[in-house]
Amino acid sequence: MVPSVVHRLGTAASVLLPLTAAACDLFSPGGSELVGCLPSYAAVEQVTNAQLNGSGVEDAAVLVRVDGQTVCRLFIGSYGPTTQVFTASAAKWLTAGAILTEVDRGTLHLDTRAVEWFPAAPPATANITLSQLLSHTSGLLWFSRCMGSAGYTLQECAQTILESDLQFEPGTGFFYSGPPFTVAGAMAERAGGQSWVELFRTRIARPLGMSHTSYGDTLNPALSEGTVVSTLDDYGRFAQMILDDGIGGGRRVLSHESILQMRHNWSAGVPIVDSPRGDMPYGLGVWLDSVDATGTGIVLSSPGSGGFVPLVDYDRRMVFVFETLDDVGRIWPRIVAILEAARGAADSSR
Repeated sequence: MVPSVVHRLGTAASVLLPLTAAACDLFSPGGSELVGCLPSYAAVEQVTNAQLNGSGVEDAAVLVRVDGQTVCRLFIGSYGPTTQVFTASAAKWLTAGAILTEVDRGTLHLDTRAVEWFPAAPPATANITLSQLLSHTSGLLWFSRCMGSAGYTLQECAQTILESDLQFEPGTGFFYSGPPFTVAGAMAERAGGQSWVELFRTRIARPLGMSHTSYGDTLNPALSEGTVVSTLDDYGRFAQMILDDGIGGGRRVLSHESILQMRHNWSAGVPIVDSPRGDMPYGLGVWLDSVDATGTGIVLSSPGSGGFVPLVDYDRRMVFVFETLDDVGRIWPRIVAILEAARGAADSSR
């Protein structure tokens, strides 16, 4: 049997802490953080325990934040606040966020072509744009052996990828893959004059207090998956910044325009060549689980193939992060059930 959620708040008075200004400090970096669920979100803990007991998943964590306040923060098994978990494809969202800081600085544009930073790119891939790279519409192959390999730098791997064959002409299809993010990241390295590790640290991690998120100590990180690790709280800070229109850690991290472009449906109008989520639309580095009448994403997610699942819900003003390391085919229906419990509690609390 999976252990019940542990580490409850110390006193009944703390558990009953209302969602007032005092509660707003619960998520401050380095501050005292809620563990457990506020009474109106008790169903989230109940459903979490019910879903995980007997599932074979021994370690997991759940974060729910609504209106900028932590309402549930649960740790199961050996997981705790500093437990680093492989993010898998959830890394794509982090990577896109860091790259968009270069767009905000004006050193890159969404229509910047690969050849502008890689003059040796062959004609077939030379005109691939940054937006196509970040939206899986570039036509590049689904995988490259150079990704994350110590035998390459990020720059060398990007050049290798650009010299590879295309699945289709850029902009004419959607194919979910990793290599485009290596090329986009290498463009950002050149534009920003920093290594990827330093670029992410200075533009995203440091402003948001993400002290336990890492792409590894390497000159060739796999920017779309691989060994990228984060924690429940770290990724929660990133997701909260996305929900708060680019503001996090008391400062603007991404511009309003970049957030809107991230939420834009960049896969609209192109055929789906290969997608793990059917015809679900895609923005820049993130899935658009739900869109409004204008096609703007109102529920964004970036699930990783091990059970690391971050989500932002604009209508409910909710951040949801679930983390574990497991067979996602087994755990995914259980995560959905926990998410639905969080949504129901948020709706009932309005």
